[in-house]
Amino acid sequence: MNMNLKLHRVTSREKALFTRSLAATISAGLPIIRALSILARQTKNEYLKGAINDIIKRLEEGEKFSNALSRYPKIFNSVYVASISAAEASGKFDEVLRDLADQQEKEYKLESAIKGALVYPLFIVGAMVVAAIILLTLVIPKIQSIFTESQITLPLATRILIGTANFITHQWYYLIGVVVGLIVWLRYYLVSKNGYLVYSRFVLETPIIREIFVNVYMVRFAKTLAMLIKAGVPIVQAVQLVGQVLNNAVYERILTNVARQLERGVSMSTPLAEAEEFPPIVSQMVAVGEQTGKLDEIMLSLSNFFEEESARAVQMITSLLEPILLIIVGTGVGVMVFAIIVPLYQVSSAIK
Repeated sequence: MNMNLKLHRVTSREKALFTRSLAATISAGLPIIRALSILARQTKNEYLKGAINDIIKRLEEGEKFSNALSRYPKIFNSVYVASISAAEASGKFDEVLRDLADQQEKEYKLESAIKGALVYPLFIVGAMVVAAIILLTLVIPKIQSIFTESQITLPLATRILIGTANFITHQWYYLIGVVVGLIVWLRYYLVSKNGYLVYSRFVLETPIIREIFVNVYMVRFAKTLAMLIKAGVPIVQAVQLVGQVLNNAVYERILTNVARQLERGVSMSTPLAEAEEFPPIVSQMVAVGEQTGKLDEIMLSLSNFFEEESARAVQMITSLLEPILLIIVGTGVGVMVFAIIVPLYQVSSAIK
């Protein structure tokens, strides 16, 4: 695969559409190679198209479908590959693919809901930053000469405002360098082992965002576990796989421990009950599923519950953010107006 293809990425929506289309073509009775060939012609994403064509080539050479998929972990994660591997053993390709498509579509809808809820707050913050830059680079330099000529003692807020304006106007490249450096550092730090752990703890311990992240993780945990169990993946392997795809180091450690306990014959609900990062309802529902032998159905119900909780949490936090942002914007505008109006009033009084 050439470098041009590697520059592309596959969105959650594109993954869900691919899986749903593959499930439909397989259900219609088309051989898998024929089905993939049709999807390769239809997809507009060059990276995904290249991956599909490479998978077709490997299938024609006799490689297993799950093995071919595993060569593209950025598109098909470990849960996806394990589900397909289980489907190869059971022959339930269309059913497993439909479940995978359902999961991916729910992930996409959840991501879209969270991003949509953040549009207004981010717009307010962006507008405030733009207004501040215009004020500091265009307005302040023009009235600074008036203050200098009047030789009045400026308030502290005005001196800070003028100093900031001078820095941004004459030494803006330092600011850009710091911002770019910080972004690059964060990008590499967050993918490091320590940075990943710090981020994982941060989202679980920060009061304002904790509820959203916990609910999202619980949706992924319950839905993915239900799908893997239904596909026929052994419970120990299923728990390990769920830990890998939650994208949180804290939960990954907890579920690794749960898998070890399962290997020793301990019920899954026991270590989950001891982990405070899991809401009590999770261990209680898992216990019911273990007792009734319907763990996959219980997990599916649990994922639906946390989906509703996620939507409620997003709406609640959005409604809280709006007045907080308005207060911050109002305070910022008030300070800037004070820093400009007060010395102007002093200048006019001195002239009189």
